[in-house]
Amino acid sequence: MRKLFLELFVISCLIAGLYSGYLLSQHTFSILSFDEGLFLWLIMVCAFIWFGRKNKEGIYTLFKDIHQSNLDDIERQELEEQEVEVVK
Repeated sequence: MRKLFLELFVISCLIAGLYSGYLLSQHTFSILSFDEGLFLWLIMVCAFIWFGRKNKEGIYTLFKDIHQSNLDDIERQELEEQEVEVVK
């Protein structure tokens, strides 16, 4: 029962945080012009990524894993191209 209440509390905090972030962004965009609001939004996204970089399930780790996967694919493709050149 305690675990259920803890999960409900976490979910309610998440919903409240997202809603307050939405209200804050709407208020900010109503005050600022589009360019200033876009710049502020980009700064906030970068800050969330930076401060969440140690989270194992965070967006920073996701980008890092995607980048490593791309590097592995490039290396594999280069090896395949070298093998095709050797065969010819």
